[in-house]
Amino acid sequence: MGGKGKRQGWRSGPRNPQVPRSDSHAGRLALVFAAALTVSLPLTAFAQEGETADPRISLIDFQLRRDYEAALVFVERRLSEDPEGSRALGLDYLRAHLLLSLDRRTEALEAFARTMSVTPMLSPYSRFRLAVEQEDLGHPEVAAGLVATLLRTRPPRELVSPAVELLSRTVTAGGDCRLLQGLEAYRFQRRDRRELLFAVAECRAREGSIEEAASIWIHLLEEQRDDPVARSTAERIVAAGPEKLAPRTEMLVGSAFYDHREFKDAIHHLARALVQVSSARNLSRREIYELRYALARSHFWEGRYEEAAAAFRNLADATRTPELKAQALYQEGRCHELQGHDERAIEVFREAYLADLTGGWADSSLISGLRLHWLAGRRGEALQGLEDLYSRRKLGTASRALVFLASSELVEGRSEDAADWLEKAERLRRVAPAELRYWQGRLEELRGRPEAAVGSYLAALVEDPMEAFGPAARRHLEAAALAPLTLRRARELAASDVPSDLYRAWLLLKPGTPLHRRTEAALHASFARNSAAASFLGLEVEPTAAWPLWQAEMARPEEMLVGLGLFDEGAAEILRHFPVTQPGLAFTGSVVLARSGDVRRSLYIAEILLKRVPRDIPQPLLPIAFQRLLYPMSHRDVIRAEAARRNVDPYLLTAIIREESRFDPRAFSAAAARGLTQFIFTTAREIAEAYEIGPVEPRDLERPEVSIALGAAYLSQLYEELDGSVPQVVAAYNAGEPQAALWRRYCLSDEPEEYLSKVAFRETRGYLVKVLKSREQYVRLYPPPAE
Repeated sequence: MGGKGKRQGWRSGPRNPQVPRSDSHAGRLALVFAAALTVSLPLTAFAQEGETADPRISLIDFQLRRDYEAALVFVERRLSEDPEGSRALGLDYLRAHLLLSLDRRTEALEAFARTMSVTPMLSPYSRFRLAVEQEDLGHPEVAAGLVATLLRTRPPRELVSPAVELLSRTVTAGGDCRLLQGLEAYRFQRRDRRELLFAVAECRAREGSIEEAASIWIHLLEEQRDDPVARSTAERIVAAGPEKLAPRTEMLVGSAFYDHREFKDAIHHLARALVQVSSARNLSRREIYELRYALARSHFWEGRYEEAAAAFRNLADATRTPELKAQALYQEGRCHELQGHDERAIEVFREAYLADLTGGWADSSLISGLRLHWLAGRRGEALQGLEDLYSRRKLGTASRALVFLASSELVEGRSEDAADWLEKAERLRRVAPAELRYWQGRLEELRGRPEAAVGSYLAALVEDPMEAFGPAARRHLEAAALAPLTLRRARELAASDVPSDLYRAWLLLKPGTPLHRRTEAALHASFARNSAAASFLGLEVEPTAAWPLWQAEMARPEEMLVGLGLFDEGAAEILRHFPVTQPGLAFTGSVVLARSGDVRRSLYIAEILLKRVPRDIPQPLLPIAFQRLLYPMSHRDVIRAEAARRNVDPYLLTAIIREESRFDPRAFSAAAARGLTQFIFTTAREIAEAYEIGPVEPRDLERPEVSIALGAAYLSQLYEELDGSVPQVVAAYNAGEPQAALWRRYCLSDEPEEYLSKVAFRETRGYLVKVLKSREQYVRLYPPPAE
């Protein structure tokens, strides 16, 4: 979430797994299996109960059926009958895991401790799981001791980051600093090294060695200012340092708060740094410019547009570099535009263009001036801006200007100039085909050419029936003026035996009608004759006993964990044993990951697999189970409850989660946003207070229930502020409310499609398209339960 706002397992990613602070394994499993992705699969997809050559096959099937009691009985019987063979397979570790999942924690802890000695390959994992549980039980000092020992033994790569994070967290909370001795920070990857160094600095500060601690803190901020360690470091310097910091320290602290979108704190420290800058001879001109620019932007994001405009003007006057002058002037122009001072904004955008005629800011300034000229009725000046863009050969910006002008004309019922502009936009090949075809359909309707309109709208549907302009095209095709022609065209196409014609007919026909069902059957029959297509249309879960995994040597601990059915813990090995070159296996790997709670990685595999689907197979014809892997609905119960509580659309909330975080509770963005719904901490704190969600700390944003509650509350606020306009709400979630409202001012109608075409930021426009598409998919794939 950009603008004003934002922008479980025990692991987060294939390279850097992490551990939530209070995520007990029993609670995690309850959350995972109660609210994880719902993929409807018959139990016969997995092997039925009974003995198999390898006991792990039956154990996996018990777990996939969520029959943990039966799995535990089976494990304990095998350990009793064949202790040596069972331990070689890792069944002691699985027993501990199952005990924990059944909330038999005391027995589970004893079992993990025992596994450390009887199953050496899984000893690091047993030690780590013990540490996680000890922290959850309120024994951070025991947890710290366990992971410190683990880190000294060079654990598996998958455990390093979560162990470092747990150790840093417990030591900084008051644990024994001696545990850090012997851990050579330079041996660790940068992220882990920074966690350890922060813990070392905390220990130095606790011991009274403030200068030594400060030296480490300054090093951490000089190295990087946009990660969680940097934010904690900035807070620590402010809490421990003198009231007046050294100029460079003020700059580092202010810049860290700026990078984390905590603009009030950033303004305080950046302004103080600037007051002292005259004595800071070690700051370069570029550093001083960036310091002043960050201060001006902080005022901007706080909505203090007058202060920001003045700061940008001063910055432009102070620099001789054309690019930097143009940048500052462009930002000043935006400040005036957001205040509604259009004439002043036009003047400043012109200054920005002239400041650096060959630079990138010139394009942004030209199209900004074009929009304002057009809205002011100054057609000639707007068209001159278009010519200037053409002459610069900036085809992407020129294309957006053309669509802006064409859509403005069409929603007001004028077609003559719109035809020329759309033709030029098509020649430039920079506009998304579905968007272009939609506006061409509108043009043909205005011209009184209904058959051509049907053709254009159908072309938009074919590009993507779910992506923003596809559903809009469908609404026009189903309207009274075009419905008879649409049906006639559908019948003509359905009579063909060409797959592309049949697909077009299928798109045009009303779902559930006899002709629609016959057309779908003919489509499937046509694709089934192609073996490559048939392998995707018939995707099913491979029976557990047929997995090639059982013929593998399983030399790595993660392979052993996969063989035990602990797919989230062994996820690093999933792609190797469930390769995308074998669609059925990859599909199975994605399913078992989703069922074990690692929805993010399940989605990742499903999307890789989708790229291997033959291009001529439309996605809506793929098996529903596969489509649900692509559009998972993790944490469904929490989402529905919070959406109902705040009176917002649960499908929209789910779509935002998919596009914001890919269902990774530990997601951390370049904009310092965290969690499923991607909030920066300051916005989360404001929303939590306003909607009585409760006090939140930064790490709370990684708890799904908290993140979802914040997302639902913020959507409710946006619905109210933006009159319930879904496109504006989604745009505001990404770029902030003021910017979303400004784009609404560009529009001459209430049509969502005009708004979408007039969103000026490419990133936000792409985000809006993705979220709206995802929402359409969720509505289709997860219909509400019948009343």
